[in-house]
Amino acid sequence: MSYSDLKKIILGLAVVFMTADAFAQQTPLYTMYMWNQLVINPAYAGSRDALTASAVLREQWVGLDGAPSTQVLSVHSPLTNDNIGLGFTVQNDNVGPVNNTGIWGDFAYRLKVSEKARLSLAMRAGFAIHQADLRNIETGEDGDDAFLNNVDNNFLPNFGFGAYYYFDRGYLGVSSPSIIENELNNGNNITGRDAIDLNNRHYYLLAGYVFNISADSGSVMFKPSTVIRAVNGAPVSFDISANFLIKQKLWLGAAYRYQDAVAAMVAFNFTEHLQAGYSYDFGTSDLNTYHNGSHEIMLTYDFFKDEVKTRNPRYF
Repeated sequence: MSYSDLKKIILGLAVVFMTADAFAQQTPLYTMYMWNQLVINPAYAGSRDALTASAVLREQWVGLDGAPSTQVLSVHSPLTNDNIGLGFTVQNDNVGPVNNTGIWGDFAYRLKVSEKARLSLAMRAGFAIHQADLRNIETGEDGDDAFLNNVDNNFLPNFGFGAYYYFDRGYLGVSSPSIIENELNNGNNITGRDAIDLNNRHYYLLAGYVFNISADSGSVMFKPSTVIRAVNGAPVSFDISANFLIKQKLWLGAAYRYQDAVAAMVAFNFTEHLQAGYSYDFGTSDLNTYHNGSHEIMLTYDFFKDEVKTRNPRYF
């Protein structure tokens, strides 16, 4: 791969959220999604039967100029009547000169299917602020029409939906967090042609199950999980992960992201309230020689009210 080709890749990253036909995967990727599914599925709200706060920091493709950097803070909880869950998420995502900040609220209605199982149906509403400082990009070519105009504070309202079936040992969910395909370029002809650059609609399918694989009940648990992503204008992609829980304290696992990366992850339950995790992605695409992998850090705390009891260990 030549320097010219690498430069094109970096510039492509810079406009990732403005040219849907150049890079259709427009939403951040998460390796440890199985512990913070609210970022993907609004129906996850309230499923931990506690007031739960989670923070995620992801630095993707470290060492590559303009690489994605994502910060997320989410809070969710069931209400007193136990049938309703509410969620709130703030997400900031940077890719080169492009910045997106989103604020989302979730409303989930939880149906009791059996003694241990629930079906949650949810709606999400919110907005994102999209900005792109294109004029300061040095392209090496005068008068490049693609970088003549900035995108300043483009307001992008949106809504989404999700469904989530879960019980103490497993879950199955489907969602589309942002249904409206907003125009990202704020009316500017940034591509030098009469084009509309859309934020493409994404669909997710999530599933996971926890197995007891030790003779000593609960000593070693095994949790395989997957997320499948579909987006207009791009091939279907997926993650497969396998995590082992040792003595209800230590999680050790690995994951594979189709045609992109393999990952190692570790998490620790310091108390029944506090969990922290870290993952490292090893790139497997042609881009891997130009970066030093991806880092993700997760911190989750469950604030239990006196009347809310821990019904099962927090496996997901």
